[in-house]
Amino acid sequence: DLLLAFGVRFDDRVTGKVSEFAKHATIVHIDVDPSEVNKIKAADIGVVSDLKYALEELNKVVETPDIADWLAKIQQWKETERLSYREHPSAILPQQAIHELWKLTKDRETIIATGVGQHQMWTAQFYKFRKPRTWLSSLGLGTMGFGLPAAIGAKVAHPDKLVIDIDGDGSLLMNIQEMATAYCEKIPVKVLLLDNQHLGMVVQWEDRFHARNRAHTYLGPIDQPEAVGRGEGVTPRFHYPDFVTIARGFNWRARLIREKSELIDGLKEMLESEEPFLLDVLVPYQEHVLPMIPAGMTIRELIRE
Repeated sequence: DLLLAFGVRFDDRVTGKVSEFAKHATIVHIDVDPSEVNKIKAADIGVVSDLKYALEELNKVVETPDIADWLAKIQQWKETERLSYREHPSAILPQQAIHELWKLTKDRETIIATGVGQHQMWTAQFYKFRKPRTWLSSLGLGTMGFGLPAAIGAKVAHPDKLVIDIDGDGSLLMNIQEMATAYCEKIPVKVLLLDNQHLGMVVQWEDRFHARNRAHTYLGPIDQPEAVGRGEGVTPRFHYPDFVTIARGFNWRARLIREKSELIDGLKEMLESEEPFLLDVLVPYQEHVLPMIPAGMTIRELIRE
């Protein structure tokens, strides 16, 4: 009925097919940048304002609603549309690694940063954030390489909090030189690397919509079967690049996790370290983020499996 759009740009990752998005709703769009209002989605009421001021003014005229029924409906959705994954008999799934990290850190003051890709979306799904300003991610801006420097900055700002970059190998490589910053400035950030040796989000689109044709989305040598989409979908024997050796070259502590039985111990070692630490967890490259909406489609075309 009513869509309150505060500081949004209506990018396609939110709207899907724009003409079908909130087509029957009354839209109120508040933005400090006048060029954003009516740029993508026409607003019934457009307000150009600093959001803090606009919210202060709104609070003067609105009444506290009874939202008990709405919260009950949301809880019902959570029960019937619960995010889940099927454990692999031998491989560590990225969802599992994130969930186990959450279980070990849920009672600590923790800030999570991410790069861009599947790991970013799985973090949103399986790390159960409970407080605002504890997740740093570039979201729709899609800034690969964001995770490590964001984590470093957060640790400088909050030295008493645990700060972890959950990252993918393709994204981490974009700014891996910032390991030097963390070591030289004595900033003990952690990196949980979900290492599938691919640009996983692009691989997912190749698998779903392009007959598994690979366009240099494998990060290793071209003579490996994964380079043309013929890998077996579990942890490959050939591992490239060697992130543990790279991290140690920057004087970080580091450990490689290949077996499920090693995961919990590895996470605990990372969390207990007082130095910069990279935990390189090998995960299958053919795991897909679900649910998803294909480009240009609507929520009615949601892919669930």
